[in-house]
Amino acid sequence: MKKVSRLIFSALAFLTVGSTLAVNIRTASADTNPKAAMTNLSAENSALLAKLNAAQDHVASIANQVSDKTVAIANAQKDITTTDKQITAATQKIAKVQAEVQSRKAILKEQVIALQKRAGNSVSGNVYVDFIVNSDSISDMISRASVVGRLNQANKEAMDAVANSESKLANLKQVQVTKKANLVATKAQLEKDQVQLSALKADAEKEQASFQKEIDGHKTQLATLQSELDAQTAAAVATAKEESAPKPIATPEATHTNATPAPTQNKPAAPSGANTGSLVGNALQFIGTPYVYGGAQPGGFDCSGLVWYAAKMAGISLPRTSQQQSTVGTKVSLSALQPGDLVFWGGVGSAHHVGIYIGGGSYVHAPAPGQSVTTMSMQYYKPDFGRRL
Repeated sequence: MKKVSRLIFSALAFLTVGSTLAVNIRTASADTNPKAAMTNLSAENSALLAKLNAAQDHVASIANQVSDKTVAIANAQKDITTTDKQITAATQKIAKVQAEVQSRKAILKEQVIALQKRAGNSVSGNVYVDFIVNSDSISDMISRASVVGRLNQANKEAMDAVANSESKLANLKQVQVTKKANLVATKAQLEKDQVQLSALKADAEKEQASFQKEIDGHKTQLATLQSELDAQTAAAVATAKEESAPKPIATPEATHTNATPAPTQNKPAAPSGANTGSLVGNALQFIGTPYVYGGAQPGGFDCSGLVWYAAKMAGISLPRTSQQQSTVGTKVSLSALQPGDLVFWGGVGSAHHVGIYIGGGSYVHAPAPGQSVTTMSMQYYKPDFGRRL
């Protein structure tokens, strides 16, 4: 991609210069005229450049898909890690409840043993009944019955609470286990998709490589023709200067003036509604940062990651992917772009590449794998639409 971008620029430069220099060249026969040859070759290379631009767009689209899958896989892994923690916490709670159940059972057993000791000889075979029946008096019996009633009620409520907690936690654990299984399956599918996309990306790069070889061959022809045009142009320009050079005319002192016209100043482009000065400045400081699939940190960016991070630094909240970012704000035509507007390739809601317009017909973006964050003119890789935040 990096070599292709340089080749696109070089080839377009050849076409532009060739067209300009040809203006003052005197024509010759069609067979020997370098201008005619250059025109034919320029048309051929223009078609080739269109193919290269389409190939670049194709690779950017695939790279964006791979990057989106990378982000999705990372999110799935994050969810799996969170779910693992929740499962571990649920398991620990269940173990605690189970220990509480065992403790409650031990206490009940101790209570029964204590009652047996106080009840004396068994009459009914039920320790609670024996405890009441073997009382010394009516008042003692009533007191013992009250104790047994309160003890039974307290134990029942405690056991019910523990049992309910254990049941709820068991259900929670099962939900989390099921959730984790689904997430693991999702991650496996995403990884499978990523492998397929990597294969597609390799195919697209092979396609670009063939175009690159083709344009390399044309560059040699262009260079040869350009040298011939340069020689003819130099002679034509020299002759034209001699013929059109004005002869000096004496100017009367009365009309002489030392006034110098004021220099024309360029007006800066107006910023868009959001905190765009910071957005542009933030993105430009990462020039040279390498492209990384799913990257959204200073160590490496993908296209939407760069925009997301620069916007975050400027206090602007944006979605993470180019598809989602292409739906934010209002749509702007390319002719009405202002610094800080976002530029997209693809459609609204389905954009596969994004950059930030910096003015002067240029934008900053993270191009593709193997390249770094850079600026580029819309003349060489033109976006489809803009969005104003």
